[in-house]
Amino acid sequence: ALVLTFLSATLGYEPPLNAVMMLWVNLIMDTMGALALGTEAPTEALLDRKPLKRNASLVSRVMWRNILVQSIYQLALLLILLENGDQYFDGVEKGSVRHFTIIFNVFVFCQIFNELNARSIGDDINIFKGLANNSMFQMVILFTVITQVGLVELGGDFLRTTPLTPTEWYQSVALGAVALPLGKSLT
Repeated sequence: ALVLTFLSATLGYEPPLNAVMMLWVNLIMDTMGALALGTEAPTEALLDRKPLKRNASLVSRVMWRNILVQSIYQLALLLILLENGDQYFDGVEKGSVRHFTIIFNVFVFCQIFNELNARSIGDDINIFKGLANNSMFQMVILFTVITQVGLVELGGDFLRTTPLTPTEWYQSVALGAVALPLGKSLT
């Protein structure tokens, strides 16, 4: 969020995310993410894994790869939407509140779908394994989605958002959902 805001300012645009939007994204990524991922039950596979060395990095190579791939995808996508979003979304004027609402919405849905990828810290391709058994994770994702819909549809002047059309919602969620296969495509 900070990189996008910084780059938009250096490119001469009004920042697409305001302080309240950035606080919401931070809440999703940090607090909600920690709550969702911290409630994952341990699996038998963890017991079969070799112990890590005392000086081993907390962030594995697989994790670094996933972080870099998601960061590059999300930043590239959001910069493309910042520069050319009006071309991909009918009736959207460049630099308008609707334009920035779409960027905000896509960014949030990238985070939501990336939380699903982050449930597995290894190369496990099935990101949905055990999801049905983690009601806390499901509630966090559901709360995040419902709150995001409310913020976009009802945020108005306070958030600097405007309601989106069903097509804009579909496109926003679809662009965020690309994080799912992208997160596991390099395994």
